[in-house]
Order: sequence, then C-alpha cells, then structure tokens
Amino acid sequence: MNERTSLGGADGLAVPPCASSPMSENERSSLNLELISAWCGPAFAIGLVIFFGIFGFNLPSPPSPALGAEAIAARINDNLGNMRVGWVVALLVMSLYMPWTAQIGTQLARLERHSHTMTNLQLIGGALTVFVMCFGMVCWATATFRPEIDPVVLRMLIDMGWLGIELQWILTTMQMVAMALVGLSDKRKTPLFPRWVCFLSIWCSLSFAPASLTMFLKTGPFAWDGVLSYYLPWAAWLIWCLVVSGYMVRDVMRRMPLADDAVDRRVRAHSWTETSL
Repeated sequence: MNERTSLGGADGLAVPPCASSPMSENERSSLNLELISAWCGPAFAIGLVIFFGIFGFNLPSPPSPALGAEAIAARINDNLGNMRVGWVVALLVMSLYMPWTAQIGTQLARLERHSHTMTNLQLIGGALTVFVMCFGMVCWATATFRPEIDPVVLRMLIDMGWLGIELQWILTTMQMVAMALVGLSDKRKTPLFPRWVCFLSIWCSLSFAPASLTMFLKTGPFAWDGVLSYYLPWAAWLIWCLVVSGYMVRDVMRRMPLADDAVDRRVRAHSWTETSL
C-alpha cells in the first residue's frame, strides 16, 4: 500500500469514506418517500371533509340520533348516489392516515433514542384509528347497499357506525398524547414540534372526551350531532392534523439539503481519490 492510499492524499489529509451511487440514490429516495408520507396528512384532512362530510351528508350536520327510523330511511334513499360515492372514496381516503402515522413514528423515533414506547404507542393508536373509522363507514355503506330493507335495521346500522366511532375516542387520544410527550422531550434549538404544537395536541386529544356521553344522550350538545361531541372534536382533530403536517414537512425539507450536501461531498471525495490514485 502506498503512502497516498493510506493517508488519503499527497497532502496527508484523510479522505471521507465515499458512498456508492446506489446508496446516494437510496438516501434521496427515502427522504422523498418521507415527504410524500408527510403530505398524506393534509390530503387526508381535505378528503375527509369532502367525502365523509359533504358526500356522506355529515356536513353541515350528521343525522340526529333522535330521528325516527322512517326519517333515517328517507334520508338515505333521497341521497343514495352521493352517499355511496362518499363512503367508497372516504374509505380510500382513510388509508392516507396510515403512511402519515408511520411518518410521525419515523420522526419520533429519531428523538426517542433510549425507548420507543411512546413512538410505538403513537403507531398503534393511529392504526386503530383507521380501523375504527373504517368500521363506522362500512356500517353506513352497508345501509346504502340495502336501502330497501326495514328502516329499523337501517337506523341500527347508522347507530352502530356512530357509536363505534364516538365511543372509542381514547385510541386517537393516545396517539396524539404520545406524539406530544415525545415532542416535549425534544430540547434541540430547532425542535421537530414547537412546544405550543405539543400542548395543542394534548388539548385537541382531550376535546374528544365528551363523545363518551353519546351513549346516553340523543339530543343536546353531547349527542353525536352536538357541538361538544361532533363539531368541536372533529374540527380539533383535523386542525391538529394540518398543523402537525406542516412541521413534519418542514422537518423533511430541512433535512433534504443536508443530505444532498453530504452526498456531494462523498462524490467529490470519491472522484478526488480516484484521480489521486
């Protein structure tokens, strides 16, 4: 081995390890996938408003739990086409919550180095949120698939969907609180999430608590079509999703130039080494 090879160059300066082209491409591809996953959050929020809310006739208000069976059946039959499209597409939209949740987990794992308990809890909470939401929407889709059946059965499907979603709010709350706790532990100069975003996450997650009362009340602010069990928590969930997504995207975008610079330095070092040998 000659001196130039062992020291890295004639001037005695060590040359950083070079990276092969596939490794460089993998680094950039990973960041691109992270960016796409982070943008799934806003896409999910917008899609949910359009297809769950508008096409599913849950905006400006969902069907009241106080409605009779005949009124529920009439609501379904009068809007059958839009509802069918709404539930089919809304179920697809819910899938966007999965890569978004996974991306939160990826970014949290970089912070939670000694234990990944909260990162795993966030992942489990997000996955179960998708399951619960999809279960409710499948109940409503089933009601539109058989609109000619007994109105009492149609109303039962609507009840099952809403109660299935509303009563299991704690699953999404655990996801949001776990994310906030890891975020609050981030002491870097430029944290992943500012402290106010972490406290917003906790507040939004606790706003779901009144949904437990939907089991007991069919009218008023705590019914599933009420201000405190529907409008406030659902709005809080979507606002949280959009705010968190903004900081997720910012974090990935901030890391992209650093990765590109590192790749450029490795390529230049590799070229210089080949020239020098």
